[in-house]
Amino acid sequence: MLTNTTLHVCCMVTRLHMKMSISVLVTGLSLLCGCADFSPVVSKSNLGNLELNIVAPEALDAHAARIFVDDVFIGNVSARMPILHLKLGKHVIKVELDGAATYTESLTILGDPNHQVLNVALKRKSGT
Repeated sequence: MLTNTTLHVCCMVTRLHMKMSISVLVTGLSLLCGCADFSPVVSKSNLGNLELNIVAPEALDAHAARIFVDDVFIGNVSARMPILHLKLGKHVIKVELDGAATYTESLTILGDPNHQVLNVALKRKSGT
């Protein structure tokens, strides 16, 4: 014999199961019809990525190179900073390293979805 409490619990479990089934069905249909997109979000910001790859002459350490953007010191090359996030537009990138000639490049940051790469091959300073 079922009590009122048992019937109430059974009804709650049935309702919960139906709600879960409906949400799974709606999610599945959304994915199939293309109404939902779970790909990585593309930034709509006014920033762009610039990856710096710096190669130093023999016997010089590329990790000691100093990076400047528009004459503002940004930092040294490191594993966490090979990619700069810069505002869209024109910028002057300068790379300095003791014992190497200064490298300067003007470029335009285009922004998403472009991932720009600047390969910098530093040359030994003449006379060193």
